[in-house]
Amino acid sequence: MSSLMADLVIWALLFVGTVFSAVSLMGLLIFPDTRSRMFTAFRATAIGLGAMILAVITYSYSQLWSVGGDQYLTLILRAFFLFIVLAAGMWMMYRIIRKRTHGGKPGSADQLPAVPEPCSKDGE
Repeated sequence: MSSLMADLVIWALLFVGTVFSAVSLMGLLIFPDTRSRMFTAFRATAIGLGAMILAVITYSYSQLWSVGGDQYLTLILRAFFLFIVLAAGMWMMYRIIRKRTHGGKPGSADQLPAVPEPCSKDGE
């Protein structure tokens, strides 16, 4: 049996993960253009999945300490691997979105567009 503190942490992480997943779904349904939909779904889903993976890791650690057993260690390793895959996927999606929205030019995301010179009162 796990401790009360571990149970509270697990439930809090599951709640946070569910809320962020719901925000992700709402972002997909509400936003008009593809870029804002991808950005919202990408970030909110990543945070939601990260919280749920941390809940699984917390549960596995609490069971490993109280009961013991190799199945909980395997669950911890699988959840950690999933967390690494999530981080790599986030990085790849960031690169794809940046390339499509900024044309793949280095430094184009940080540079502001050129502002035209104001016209004089003479009309020149």
